Amino acid sequence: MADLVIHGNLVNVYSGEVYEAYVGLQGPRVEYVHRNGKGDGKYLDVYPRYILPGLIDAHIHIESSMLTPTRFAEAAVPRGTTCVICDPHEIANVLGIDGVRYMIKTSSKTPLRFYYMIPSCVPASKLETTGGIIGIRETTELKNEPGVLGLGEVMNFPGVVGGDKELMSKIALFRDMVVDGHSPGLRGEELCKYVSAGISSDHECTDKDEALEKLSLGMHIMIREGTASKDMHRLIGAVNEANSRRFMMVSDDLGPDDLVKNGHVDRLLRRAVEEGLDPVNAVRLVTSNPAEYFGLKLLGGVAPGKLGDLVVVEDLESFRVSMVLINGRLVAKDGKALFPQKTASRIGSPMNFTLSPGSLAIGSPSPEAKVRVIEVYDGSLYTSEKVIKMRPKNGFIASSPDRDILKVCVVERYRSTGNVGVGFVRGFGLKRGALASSIAHDSHNIVAVGVRDKDIHRAVNAIKKLGGGIAAVGDSISALSLPVAGLMTDDLPERVAENLVEVNRVAEDLGCPLSSPFSTLSFIALAVIPELKLTDMGLVDVRQSKLVNLIVQK
Repeated sequence: MADLVIHGNLVNVYSGEVYEAYVGLQGPRVEYVHRNGKGDGKYLDVYPRYILPGLIDAHIHIESSMLTPTRFAEAAVPRGTTCVICDPHEIANVLGIDGVRYMIKTSSKTPLRFYYMIPSCVPASKLETTGGIIGIRETTELKNEPGVLGLGEVMNFPGVVGGDKELMSKIALFRDMVVDGHSPGLRGEELCKYVSAGISSDHECTDKDEALEKLSLGMHIMIREGTASKDMHRLIGAVNEANSRRFMMVSDDLGPDDLVKNGHVDRLLRRAVEEGLDPVNAVRLVTSNPAEYFGLKLLGGVAPGKLGDLVVVEDLESFRVSMVLINGRLVAKDGKALFPQKTASRIGSPMNFTLSPGSLAIGSPSPEAKVRVIEVYDGSLYTSEKVIKMRPKNGFIASSPDRDILKVCVVERYRSTGNVGVGFVRGFGLKRGALASSIAHDSHNIVAVGVRDKDIHRAVNAIKKLGGGIAAVGDSISALSLPVAGLMTDDLPERVAENLVEVNRVAEDLGCPLSSPFSTLSFIALAVIPELKLTDMGLVDVRQSKLVNLIVQK
């Protein structure tokens, strides 16, 4: 006898059908699915609404939501998310193994199913200073933590291709589990070497041909549609009836304003259908496909014996969620979480640096210098390198806001090294003031961009005073405090979103045209995504994986 019987239109991800059905739940599991006859038990009629399996995000960094796991669950579960596969490499770069264990422990306090991939590349690059290190010893320890499914995105793809011993040892340690990939632009023979190492997915494809080549070599393709990088419109056309089982949709990095306003996995479904994907296939990409890929045999579909993770939506276009069940229990209704909120414990946020204004100066004896400039693009993690002529004044090269060329810096915050990487960037459009953040992928040092050195200096020191966060500096300082590792807060999701919107508004008032300025700023330091980046050690040519001079020598 069922405890609860739900009547509605069932989206069956196994048969590809949508039909009227009765789903019987006994305890945490589905007992039966009937086309006719409701059986016994408490009756819940949601017809003509649709019953979906619980939605799964197969690749996300919770830290990028700026919310602790408990607060993330509060925002995500009412949008239909019942399971997330997390890679906590952001907090691992700040606090090492302690940071990973903090995430695992904290997330256990919510009904949302959190699974973890152990960070494979901490630090992500040898060309930056990080707060934590996840070596082979730490990886071995973390493998046995509850909820661990495998090894997180292997960002050091040159290391795989070149046979880096420590990295290959980590991959070998997880040969009986899942190993996620991260190989932007990798093709041909090098891609074959990468795949042959045992890496089975990629979420960095930015065009259809790249996705199809990787899929043809046996990889599972994660179509990313996050806050900073939106690849859906370029990739969804690669999905067809023959290959759809090899695709998933993921958010990767999702800001709190995006999460609260636009949703989570439900937003991915809307976008996929808008782009022309069949709704049932779209649902598969965030339910049965990730469940099968990660070996989560009790998740991903509505069938006898499966766990009772169900989502009720109004239709198969808007995917507006009205109810969410996890383990057969109602956990959210009409956009509100129904489970108790538990405050997360605090963890450290190192701010071990002193920045002098003079450390931002860029000298040049030449009357004209050819300067490497980082060019950013709205909605993309990728940057390009531009060589632009700039004229020093009094022997120093300064920002040129009339040409949208601004000074940018990355300040090391962990080990008091005094490292400050300084360069120039185009695309932020600031006419005055500065922006700064302690979210700076992947090592999360302090990154800042501004018109004048004194404004940058003021913004960086505002972050230090906050103990981590983001700040926009004009006539006054508008800021969002992120005291948990300099990445997250335990504040209410709506309040964090409102605060971020306000800081973004101030950035816009300063002249910035970017839709997510702090997200774009955070990826300037990501030395594993082409083309030109900046770390605390200096400018990085990502394709060659080496430091390069700011001023091009004649």
